[in-house]
Amino acid sequence: MANFRTHLTVAVVASSAAAVAGFGVGLYGVSTAVFGAIIGTIGGLLPDIDLRTSRPAKKFFAIAELFLATLMAILYASHHVGTDAVINALAVWVAVFCFLKYVIFEIFHRVTVHRGMVHSVPYMAVFALLVVYGAYHGLKLTALVSWLFGGFLFIGSLVHLILDELYSVDVWGLKLKKSSGTAFKFFESNKPIAYAVLYAILGVLWIFAPEHETTWQALRQAMIDFPK
Repeated sequence: MANFRTHLTVAVVASSAAAVAGFGVGLYGVSTAVFGAIIGTIGGLLPDIDLRTSRPAKKFFAIAELFLATLMAILYASHHVGTDAVINALAVWVAVFCFLKYVIFEIFHRVTVHRGMVHSVPYMAVFALLVVYGAYHGLKLTALVSWLFGGFLFIGSLVHLILDELYSVDVWGLKLKKSSGTAFKFFESNKPIAYAVLYAILGVLWIFAPEHETTWQALRQAMIDFPK
């Protein structure tokens, strides 16, 4: 299993390279490239959130709690005016922060195990689609940018899973370690019901996701124009 520094370094390099490539072919501007690289880097650390004591997990949840609480407070304040708006927005911030920290994330830690379902491709795809939903419906970004951000997260997470699998190979001894197959996976035979639910959630999220034809057309056009 690769350590935190390795995952962080590879995630930064891979996400930055993808962001620069998209910017180079005119797919998006500088701001989208920068945010894409950041989101991709987060995706590169995301699979290790199932290990409560890991540095990625601690940093991820701390950032998520602060970011989501602040975002909800800002959204509340933007739709309410008056003398009580600021106080109510602060109350929203505290409520969201505590709910995430002591309810949602606590439940998550109790029901997950390291190298379990979180270390799987469909689980990362669900996270990526949640980013698409959040960017499109929450931040009111375009469908193109929302899908790109989700794509960056997904690619970053795949880099993490692939890296873990590469580290499960004993190159010098030309043999597989016990951890082989526990990182990059689509299914676990001992969890059929859990994976059925996971794929059902993934399917529902895909069906009701923002339109994606614009994104595919933009990507195809970028690939066509790339040699030019």
